[in-house]
Amino acid sequence: MQMQKTGYDAVASDKYNDLISSYMPCVKLFPELDSSTIGIVICDRRLRYKALNCSVAKIHNVPVEAHLGHKFDEILGSFADRVAPLWEKVFASGQRLTNLDITGQLPKRSSVGRWIENLFPLTDSRGRIAQVGCFVIEIASPPSSADGTQRAPLSRREREIVRLVAEGHSNKEISSALAISVRTVETYRSRLMLKLQLPSVAHIVQYAIKNRIITL
Repeated sequence: MQMQKTGYDAVASDKYNDLISSYMPCVKLFPELDSSTIGIVICDRRLRYKALNCSVAKIHNVPVEAHLGHKFDEILGSFADRVAPLWEKVFASGQRLTNLDITGQLPKRSSVGRWIENLFPLTDSRGRIAQVGCFVIEIASPPSSADGTQRAPLSRREREIVRLVAEGHSNKEISSALAISVRTVETYRSRLMLKLQLPSVAHIVQYAIKNRIITL
């Protein structure tokens, strides 16, 4: 799926990254997420955009600054009717909503898109849910080989994770082997399953065998 190019790609995003990072544990996360097309959105109870990264702006094909302070329906049009109830549910329940598979048409996009979203509550100093955040990954049609086994190109570190998972190693063992945190391993595993559209570890094993990442 090819995105329409707009002028917002050149907009400096430092102040928006600073705004988002006030809610998140690691400032360095945001440039990495921008480059990997993982988006982050934060909104208030009136479903107004309070913060977002450039990846979300590219998904919506709307500049970052044009989102801030505006409600979902002003940016998403009728598509807001599909996603707003999910955000309202998190505000009402205080519970996360994970791995939501959402398909629809955005006003500034020429074709139907598909996204995996994970919503989570953000509390204030009194423990009240003041805002809700979302991690979103766009699912595109990945390239495949003639036999359909190679679904998406993997980085060297991603291939290492796939190999170790397919060999049956736990997250803790993978963390130790690669000198990264268990949380980072969990993030890699979740991202790989979405990227490769593999629903289980058994499918990762099959993928690793077919693509010669491991051998029997």
